[in-house]
Amino acid sequence: MSAPGEAAQPPVYHEPARGYGTVWALFALLAVGFVVDLGLGAGFLHVWAWLVAVVLVVGVSALATHAARTVRSITVTSTQLQVGEHSVAREMIVGFDDVVDPLLPVLGQTVHEGLPSGTPGLTLHLAGGGVVVVPTRRPDLLAAALGVRSEEADTRAEESADIRPAEPDDLAVLPEIDERAESLFRVSGLYLPEIAFPADELAGAKAIFVAARPAVGFVWVDELDGVAHLAELAVIPGRMRSGLGTALLEAACDWAAAGYRAITLTTFADVAWNAPFYAARGFAVLEDLSPGLVRLRDKERAAGLDAVGTRVVMRRELPSRS
Repeated sequence: MSAPGEAAQPPVYHEPARGYGTVWALFALLAVGFVVDLGLGAGFLHVWAWLVAVVLVVGVSALATHAARTVRSITVTSTQLQVGEHSVAREMIVGFDDVVDPLLPVLGQTVHEGLPSGTPGLTLHLAGGGVVVVPTRRPDLLAAALGVRSEEADTRAEESADIRPAEPDDLAVLPEIDERAESLFRVSGLYLPEIAFPADELAGAKAIFVAARPAVGFVWVDELDGVAHLAELAVIPGRMRSGLGTALLEAACDWAAAGYRAITLTTFADVAWNAPFYAARGFAVLEDLSPGLVRLRDKERAAGLDAVGTRVVMRRELPSRS
């Protein structure tokens, strides 16, 4: 963290957390009310009441605006990024992502956890592997002001290629990856039923691949009615849209092609990172379900998944290696 005094440098970007427009609007509204009261002949009798209203309503709003601007306004100088009283040296910022993981720490947040209600954010990747979220209304402008070089994209591409079979130590972090991936549903207004991660079933999985070290995503493959079945694909939100999901999916399909003619999965039909994602990668909706898939769908309905959104079964044919 940089010293607060360094923020005195000329800013290259400044984003107030909140404007004074609401304060002036409230003042104007009270002024109109006073004028109307005058027109009715009672304005001078109520003048003290109007003054008290101005002090209380406008004053409180002005104080709240000032406090918000103090603790959440964003300033970027040539050497640092400052949010309120918290700052990060720009040389520590090695990349950014507009996908926000709600479980990550928020720069400038001192009381509540997570982003302020209704405020988007920008995820910053820091040297040494740290990650922090900046609450900003203009992620594109902030990213441009920070001027992160394209080397970060190259790093992320290399990370995407780091797909490997899961090792015993990796299995312990899969429940956390699953939980963080599910948080994206909550951010999108979709609330999944509480289903415990079946960690005791990992030992019986046909194959599990993970991305990066330490793992930030995984794919779990089982067998169902003689066909490979993708039990779960999960990537933490801060690493989504970097190619990891596709790389994990292709690793699962490549593995399955050695012994199976197809691979199936169940997913939400109308969630952008579910069925549309798989459809773009060779999966098609399957209507004629095998007995095992019928039982799986019945289990999903009983767990409450169908109450969240339409579920579909999808299948991808695999090239024969015989």
